[in-house]
Amino acid sequence: MAIKTRQMQRSKNIRIKIVIPVCICQFLLCSIAIGTVQSQNLEEYKVKAAFVYNFTKLIQWPKTAFDSEMEPFKIAVFGNEDLKESFQTIDGKISAGRVISIRYPDPKGNDYKKMLADSQVVFISRHTRLEQALQILNSIGDRPVLTIGEVKNFSRAGGIIQFFTRDDYLHFEINIKNAEAHQLKFSSRLLKLAVIVDEK
Repeated sequence: MAIKTRQMQRSKNIRIKIVIPVCICQFLLCSIAIGTVQSQNLEEYKVKAAFVYNFTKLIQWPKTAFDSEMEPFKIAVFGNEDLKESFQTIDGKISAGRVISIRYPDPKGNDYKKMLADSQVVFISRHTRLEQALQILNSIGDRPVLTIGEVKNFSRAGGIIQFFTRDDYLHFEINIKNAEAHQLKFSSRLLKLAVIVDEK
């Protein structure tokens, strides 16, 4: 799975073109604008937010992950302002019959651990220090929470899905052992599109 990013210098402005192959459009199952944009980070995270949204459709959580059938699908996002604007594009959408609810926990806030405790997905951006990312993973423990990160070796340090770039293409890898430890089941369709990390 890949998303090609090309930089074009015009005058003093840098514009980024993100080209999304047909196979990725089919996977995302949503409309993503293709063209030049002013902010690379903003567009990049809109694409990643769309991926996260579709991950929720292709992964099965145990019943214990939700308090009721009507409980929202809560996604905790750690990062900067670009992430907040980008992840707003999926806030309020429906996945598996549940409303997506995006939250932005403050590690220094009083409700930080409570928000982690009742989240089903946690996205940790590269703007988060590795030390803090490890603290977040430790706080989650073995609860049925899908953890997604960008920092190097995230999936080998306890995370489940890790985005990474290779030859200007965006990919993601899945750590099967970590997923099973959190009682998460991935669809075969999703596994075929990922780089598999199996440390059994």
